[in-house]
Amino acid sequence: MIRHHPPEASLLTCAAGTLPRAHARVIRAHAAMCPSCAAGLRAAEAAGGVMLEDLAPVALAPDALARTLARLDTAAPEPSPPPFDLASLASGRWRRVAPGIALMPLMARDATDSRLDLIRVAPGHALLSHSHEGLETTCVLRGAFSDDTGTYGPGDCVETDPAITHQPLALPGEDCICLIAVTHHLRPQSWLGWLVRPLLGM
Repeated sequence: MIRHHPPEASLLTCAAGTLPRAHARVIRAHAAMCPSCAAGLRAAEAAGGVMLEDLAPVALAPDALARTLARLDTAAPEPSPPPFDLASLASGRWRRVAPGIALMPLMARDATDSRLDLIRVAPGHALLSHSHEGLETTCVLRGAFSDDTGTYGPGDCVETDPAITHQPLALPGEDCICLIAVTHHLRPQSWLGWLVRPLLGM
């Protein structure tokens, strides 16, 4: 049973298209497993459409046509991701970064300094204690983990901000696999963490 969901504000910014793409991908992965959040996203997108329809017409800028034609030569935007599917999502290679811990980069850092990764942690293993320079959004895909903020299982989604310091521990059972979006960098709480942070790139 899914017990943890993204904040309503994150669902709204995801629907509006203003949330960094990496974080939106995590929320949409959660929504693919959570009917209530999927309904919330649809409602927010529908409300946005109604608001657009109610806006008063605005005259185009004199150079609008020229700017539109100039954009025809630019690269097309990346297509929206398909519905969540771990097999298609995990299309890269796992890279071992510590005993019992592997990372699969999915999206490199973008203009918002956000990146998207899969992380796999063997039962009984823990990440190094850390805080964050920016937002972290995590969705558990398999297995479970716990930290100072709670216990999270398949489908659960959790946001962590710079005020939180935690050390996620994978619980007994299968490997814990999470989809994680991070803006800016992690802030390790030990010298060892600072040494290995470049290996993670996080």
